[in-house]
Amino acid sequence: TRNWQSGAMPQRKTLATRWIDMDGVEAPDDDLRKRGARDGGAAVFARGEGIWFDRGQMFFTCTSGGAARVGQVFRYRPARDEGRTPRGGGLELFFESPASAVMDYADNLTVAPWGHLIVCEDRAGDTTDNRLRGITPRGEAYTLAHLKLNTELAGACFSPDGRTLFVNIYSPGQTVAITGPWGSFRG
Repeated sequence: TRNWQSGAMPQRKTLATRWIDMDGVEAPDDDLRKRGARDGGAAVFARGEGIWFDRGQMFFTCTSGGAARVGQVFRYRPARDEGRTPRGGGLELFFESPASAVMDYADNLTVAPWGHLIVCEDRAGDTTDNRLRGITPRGEAYTLAHLKLNTELAGACFSPDGRTLFVNIYSPGQTVAITGPWGSFRG
């Protein structure tokens, strides 16, 4: 899943999943992921961060995942009988950034009312130009906004009517409200 060594997880291909039971899940030695991978075949992700459930599917980011180690977004579609059997749903590498210029350290995310993902970057090193990135349903990334402060963006979410995007700025600890027009982003 991390694609650091082998590039074994292709983009936009849905893979079947299954759930595994594990002992010692409190993991005082911080070894749960290692035991899960070694003993049960669990997937290991690179620095999981943001997660959002929308329209029967879950998106989550891996901040330092991918061959370029600058971010991935996965989509998980639960099975109809999820939780009642070991069989899980489908896991897909929805987007993998090929370079920091495309997306740098995908962090928090949300799904826009028009179906695009809105991703807050947590840029490695240079935090003076964090961005809000959009990802279309076809997996194409674009820049929605730049933040010219030495801090990061987090917690993006839309108002219930879909007209206002709220985003938190870590320091000086503010929430900003961004209004459209969002019509140019639909499609």
